[in-house]
Amino acid sequence: MKIAINFENLPKDGGAYHENILLSDVLNNLKNKDYKISYIVSNKEIEKLLQKRGCSTIFFKKGILYRIQNFLFKFLFFKFILKKLKFVNTFEKFIKKNNVDLLIFNNPSEVSLLAFNLLYVIVFYELQHLKYNFFPEYKSYHDFDLREIIIKNFVKNAFKIIVCVEKDKKLLEKYYNAQEDKIIIQPFVSRLPIIYNEQKKNTKYNEIFEKLNLKKERKYLFYPAQFWPHKNHKYIIDSMEFISQNSSFIDYHVIFCGYDKFNQLDYLKDLINQKKLNNRFNFFNYLEDEEIISIYLNSYALVMPTFVGHYSLPLFESFYFKLPVLFSENLLDDSLKKFVIEINTMQPENLLQKLKYINENTNKIENMKSEAFSHYNKECSLEKIEKNYQKIFTDTIYYKSLWKEN
Repeated sequence: MKIAINFENLPKDGGAYHENILLSDVLNNLKNKDYKISYIVSNKEIEKLLQKRGCSTIFFKKGILYRIQNFLFKFLFFKFILKKLKFVNTFEKFIKKNNVDLLIFNNPSEVSLLAFNLLYVIVFYELQHLKYNFFPEYKSYHDFDLREIIIKNFVKNAFKIIVCVEKDKKLLEKYYNAQEDKIIIQPFVSRLPIIYNEQKKNTKYNEIFEKLNLKKERKYLFYPAQFWPHKNHKYIIDSMEFISQNSSFIDYHVIFCGYDKFNQLDYLKDLINQKKLNNRFNFFNYLEDEEIISIYLNSYALVMPTFVGHYSLPLFESFYFKLPVLFSENLLDDSLKKFVIEINTMQPENLLQKLKYINENTNKIENMKSEAFSHYNKECSLEKIEKNYQKIFTDTIYYKSLWKEN
């Protein structure tokens, strides 16, 4: 059986890229003569990244014909007419020409709109555009209407849908009438614990931390996130102003790292400058894996005041590295809430209250960190990913044996 994975992410895409790279590692390690796995790419940079990792790639050029068809298939009227005419779109022809039996979209890709006649699996992240459609990134970069079209399409046409937590599964069922037995829950797994275990004996993480001009004696609040408005970096800035004015006994500092994909960074830096908090903040763009690990190992807490995400990759990474987590209240999946301290993101003063709680309840925090670490090791495993995909592949082989391809 030939399997093709549509790969569209670059390192600047943050967690999505790292999760998909990890998936490629898992699938490349599947030792089964019945599977041949390739990666569909439309970007030369991505092609080089994957080939460097030993992945087989096939290049799909998104030319003018593809773009016209992709546009037309967003409209039910044109889609109905073209289907009646038995029109075969450019992407479908490409897949059939390469004799692909199963297609995997490792994100909710726009390309999936052209895959309705194909057997495919799609990985889905979150549905909070329904609640927070007013954020500028949902108005433009993550267009609300396009997201709706993609979701409604794959709910009807996908062979399987993969989500990270139960909450997202229930929302797909509630708002889009998704079939329960189509949806597979698969918790994210971070590459960082794997890298750490492989390198910890020979890597001096404290020295890496100090080379970033960070000081071990400070209590750092870490927030690794793209600089999107919905990530709510402003809450931490406002909270640090309150902390600076009301707490002199602890030297709290903040580490931000991520790509500025929405020109938000200058606004945040101006805000910090206006509040005269420059000495409290450290900004980084792209960091190497070892540098991020060194920050996890030397930080006081992870602070995530995001409006979006019933889970997150940094959340799971903090579980593994035994870092206390302060996360937006009433947002996480129920299975994760007991491992975090929830913060009220409408009240900047609440962050100081919760930091004091961490400082004054050492035993409770240690127990919480230990339980979170155990949860990560139990639920976030490569074995689970492999088992889920093995089951999908086995089912595909069975069902495709029931008919002959034209």
